[in-house]
Amino acid sequence: MKFYKHILNFLTNTKSNGATFKRLLKLPLILLSGVVVLYSAIKRNIYGNGTDSGIFTISFGNINMGGSGKTPFTAELSEYLYEKGLKPCIVSRGYKGSLKKKSI
Repeated sequence: MKFYKHILNFLTNTKSNGATFKRLLKLPLILLSGVVVLYSAIKRNIYGNGTDSGIFTISFGNINMGGSGKTPFTAELSEYLYEKGLKPCIVSRGYKGSLKKKSI
C-alpha cells in the first residue's frame, strides 16, 4: 500500500518525502531520452542537417493511423495548387507497400 501511495504522489506531482523514489523512477527515462537525443544527432550528421533541396515539400502521414482522410486531402490540395499554376507531385509508397522495383 505504501508503494501505491508513492506512485500516486509521483503521478499527481504531490509534494512528499519520496524525492529519492521519484529520482529512481525518472532515471531510466532520463537515460533513454539521452540515447534518443544522441541517436538524432548522429542521424542528422549522417544524412545532413537542414540541407535545402530547393523543392517545397509538404508531408502528410501518420504511420500508426489510417482512415483520417490524408489521401482525399492530398488530392484536393494538389488540385488547388495545380489551379494556382503550380506543378504538384505526389509521391507515395502505397498502402502497406514495399517497393520491389524502381518506378517513375
